[in-house]
Amino acid sequence: MSEKKVKKKDSNELLNFLMIIVGLLFIFKAVMEFLAWAGIYAPGWLTGSGVDEALSIFGGQGIVSLLLGFWCLISGIGMFKEEEYAMGMGLVVLSIMAAVGIIAIVGWISAPGSFDLTYWPNYVTIVAAIVGVLGFVWLIFTYKRYD
Repeated sequence: MSEKKVKKKDSNELLNFLMIIVGLLFIFKAVMEFLAWAGIYAPGWLTGSGVDEALSIFGGQGIVSLLLGFWCLISGIGMFKEEEYAMGMGLVVLSIMAAVGIIAIVGWISAPGSFDLTYWPNYVTIVAAIVGVLGFVWLIFTYKRYD
């Protein structure tokens, strides 16, 4: 008798959780932007000059943040099941997160006065950039588990 080795798939739970959390943050930010735009509710961090800064994170429009958050959430959930679609979506979402985050960070480095230490969405940008870069590289090196 020949024994068949069953290859057990095991996704990186940390990356999956981070994608879900970042996706939820994107969705939260988009909902807050929509509420402020509609004049229903404007949180303190989204008033005055903060509006322009908030709208510049992860795309200039709330709809971009909402879509990116939605697909990041779906991809993070799908990667728990080692689904091929989730890996493809993950690569796209992570590369966008990395690109937008890196552009923002380079802007802050070139104009240090533009970085506000008290503005929490700036830290979301930094975390998203790190997750985007490291997650993208991780998925490239572990793509076979999604076959």
